[in-house]
Amino acid sequence: MKLLKSFLILFIAISITSCSSDDDNNSFELVATNLVGSYNLTAYKSVETEIATASNGNESTLSTTTKTGSSFKVVVELKANGTYSIDGNFILTPNNGEQNVEIIASSGNYSLNATDKKITLIASEDGAFVGGSFDIKSFNEDKMVLKQTVEGTGDVRIDSITDITLERN
Repeated sequence: MKLLKSFLILFIAISITSCSSDDDNNSFELVATNLVGSYNLTAYKSVETEIATASNGNESTLSTTTKTGSSFKVVVELKANGTYSIDGNFILTPNNGEQNVEIIASSGNYSLNATDKKITLIASEDGAFVGGSFDIKSFNEDKMVLKQTVEGTGDVRIDSITDITLERN
């Protein structure tokens, strides 16, 4: 009987401690109205890989360039009408060590696919800082982490992976 009481107390204790809500981190739902706002760019990393494909189908990596951002002064505005603007500057350092100041001023339209956790930025001008479809890796009321994977085409192609972190103002 004493063993049964011990098991019962242990079962109740485990039940109580395991009842905490697993949804606490997901309470800020990924919907268009929650996406709207002003964000600061706080992290940027891009890896570009140049790949050559031989006539027999074998692939060779020709080069890999990693670009990392720092000293961010970039504001990203996502508006309720489906437009966005990006304005500011930051330092971009490729793996060769040469730092470049990137000055950004771009705008366009965006769309959200909450089911697939994707945001698509359609720039109004050519050569915009970012554009295309991004996977939303995480999203909450304070921060959004985006990842873009682009596979090039042709016998010599450039594949790129870009990671961006935005923190809400």
